[in-house]
Amino acid sequence: MTKPVRVSLLWFGTGWQESGREAIRNAIASLTPSRYLGKDSDVPTLGDWWNIVRQYTDNSNTPVSDRVDVGSECFYTGPELNMTRDQVIDIGHSVFNKTLIDAFRGNLNCSEAFEVNENSIFHIVFSHTVIFLDGKEQTELMVSCSGNLQVEAFAGVNVTLRWARAPQKDASVDQCLRFLQGKSYLGPPNGDEKIDSLVGYILAKITEGVTNHDGRGWLANDGSGLTAGSFCESTIQRQPEGPPLFRDKKRKLSFNAAGLNGYRYIVQYIWDQKIQNCALKVSETCNSNAILLKQPKGYLNRGLAVNHTDGLQPYPPNQICQWSVNYPEAKFISFTINYLSLMANGDDTLQICPSNSNVAQCTILQSLKKNSNKNFRVMGSKATIKFASGDHVSFESRGWELDYSAGLCNGKEDVYDHAGIIGTPLTSFSYIEGLNCLWVLHGKPGTLVSLRFTYINISEDFDFLAIYNGVKQQIANFSGYYSGSGLPQLNLTGEVRIAFATQTEKGQGWSANFFIASPVSRNSKAFLVIIIIVSAVGVGIALAFVALALHIRRSKCISNEGLMLMRLETNREENLIGEGPSAVVYGPVLTDGKFIAVKARRDMDSLADLEREILSKSSSHPNIISLVGYARDGLQIRYLLFEFMSRGNLRMNLRERGETLHWEKRLAIALQICSAIQMLHMYLKPPIYHGNITSANILLDEVCNAKLAGFSNANYCSNEGMNPGDLSEMAEDIWSFGVVLVELLRGQNLDDRTAYKNFRSLEEINDFVGTQEHLDQRLGIPDAQNKIMGLAKLGEIAKWCIVLGCGVGRERNNPQIGDVLSGLKQVKQMFCYV
Repeated sequence: MTKPVRVSLLWFGTGWQESGREAIRNAIASLTPSRYLGKDSDVPTLGDWWNIVRQYTDNSNTPVSDRVDVGSECFYTGPELNMTRDQVIDIGHSVFNKTLIDAFRGNLNCSEAFEVNENSIFHIVFSHTVIFLDGKEQTELMVSCSGNLQVEAFAGVNVTLRWARAPQKDASVDQCLRFLQGKSYLGPPNGDEKIDSLVGYILAKITEGVTNHDGRGWLANDGSGLTAGSFCESTIQRQPEGPPLFRDKKRKLSFNAAGLNGYRYIVQYIWDQKIQNCALKVSETCNSNAILLKQPKGYLNRGLAVNHTDGLQPYPPNQICQWSVNYPEAKFISFTINYLSLMANGDDTLQICPSNSNVAQCTILQSLKKNSNKNFRVMGSKATIKFASGDHVSFESRGWELDYSAGLCNGKEDVYDHAGIIGTPLTSFSYIEGLNCLWVLHGKPGTLVSLRFTYINISEDFDFLAIYNGVKQQIANFSGYYSGSGLPQLNLTGEVRIAFATQTEKGQGWSANFFIASPVSRNSKAFLVIIIIVSAVGVGIALAFVALALHIRRSKCISNEGLMLMRLETNREENLIGEGPSAVVYGPVLTDGKFIAVKARRDMDSLADLEREILSKSSSHPNIISLVGYARDGLQIRYLLFEFMSRGNLRMNLRERGETLHWEKRLAIALQICSAIQMLHMYLKPPIYHGNITSANILLDEVCNAKLAGFSNANYCSNEGMNPGDLSEMAEDIWSFGVVLVELLRGQNLDDRTAYKNFRSLEEINDFVGTQEHLDQRLGIPDAQNKIMGLAKLGEIAKWCIVLGCGVGRERNNPQIGDVLSGLKQVKQMFCYV
């Protein structure tokens, strides 16, 4: 049928609700593809389903009509028990003649008599209340779920009445419910299993009508007599787990197709003659040319991902599809495989290759196992994706989908030019998550290095752009959006480092013009070696040369002038700057004009490796101590090398130089350390807990910028505090931070920390934190009322954190670190209020 199709309906029986009739009418109207507005969806629509039917053409190659409407409707409400086939045919014959309709005396009512023409389909829909007389002639009506009846509409004019019946019993007895069961089935999509099962059979019979209206259309060539609408029934029945379905767990329903007006349906698959298999949606086919992708990020897929379960063939056989990613500014192309299901040991393959490479350099994929790596990179600005399907696509295949993104920076980049541009190229697309990039501008000591930022647009409080003069001195840290006069301009000297780390994909990056007045020669880089003299009981003095695993690469030829030696005597007491149960810290050690601290671990290698692993992930944050290298000596002692913080730890500063730490500085220290904890708890995946947040592990530089150190006890979070009396590891960190806030307020070192977990009431916690009289007397109470209020607010935040460490009120409104940081920002606003 190539012209608009009208489906006339004979509603047979008294068991109809208007809601059920409307669901069926809507399904028929939903077959018209042009009635759908908006973009393509992962869920096939009934319009998509009908587009498969439209692949069938007549002798002139004209496709099936793209429009289907409900035509005339008749309603039979007479006797419905012990119905015979002849009675059904008689009623079916009557709907074509108004006189015959009237003869039923109200038991048969029609909007108008059915009209016979070449574009009409006539369909009887039996309600579940219709019972057929047990007999041979009624066998098909009793056993089958749908079928055809031949009826004489007028003298010499025979028509086909297609029919479908509602199931009368449950799925275990009535085969007409077989599509409404299986592993993915939660419930009927429109709330009535009888109606929802009917829809599938009605639409299949309509499909049969438009593709094989006169018996000369599409039939299976295996002698079975199956049509486009019925061929796939047996295929679905062979699936032991039922058909693949989308599931709405909240509403407890399943479906595999969407209709108009918010209806959802479970429909039968249609035979797609182009791919020679069953389908719900027309499969995409490829031509021989590769598709060029010039955008920095995108999405590709092939196949139909219905719940990502096993199902019917989602893509055509004998296809070769190619895409070429080409983004000149990219340092690498990152790929994430979201889903992949191809037949194991089959001919279908997905290849991802560097551009113009041979197969040996390609990543070839067929399936994703539980522990498979779903993320990988192709270095360079170009990559090729190739998907090939074999002669036969298995029913077990579902297809694949992936995301790709152009990485606009990668690792460390050394810069020796006089002038140029650094940063991430400005595009209309955001950068990608997980960047950890470093630009090192190599200026000679004491000579000018300038930076003029032209734009900064990065996710505030999540992504960081930090500027260092040398390795240890942080000059600035930017996060958020800057424009116009707010764009920074910096004049620095010597070596300048710009670190960029991203935890989101929400910004568009940054760019800066640089000028190096006197660049260092590109070939004069030094290779750093540390000599450690170790004292060991019963061994004497052991001398070990340890090459540091820094981000410094050895050149092919190193001159004597380019070899620097760093000597550290660990048996001399004056070199000891810190000691704990698991490590000793020595320093400062001077090398290449920079001071570093050396931490010697006392415990097992695995813990040292864990600390190094955690620091390598987190030290891009400006308020977490930077790990600059690591080493092992001849006695297998592990050494970690950190930037040197010249002012020492907060504990010593509060005790000996508390009068120099005014309230604004103390608040800034609290904000910086809270931001560092937020990095560990919220931005790293999996999250990390510190395990030993004390004033002794908060280090200050010469201008009192604070950094969190002491990561010996740090680990990945595992305990969620589910057992009564237990704290989660994150809650332990927040409680420890609350004690540090009390130290900042009182100016006292609180060394016996375990005592602060034994409070039995909120009153005891209030006494511990104190009031105005307990503030650090060296600073006194501020004159400004807004600052007094700010310190009171700071005390409340400290109490809020400490409550977590006790059994007091733990069930009420426990803070997360993001909540604590928001509170501290409010205190800062109160301090700044004029």
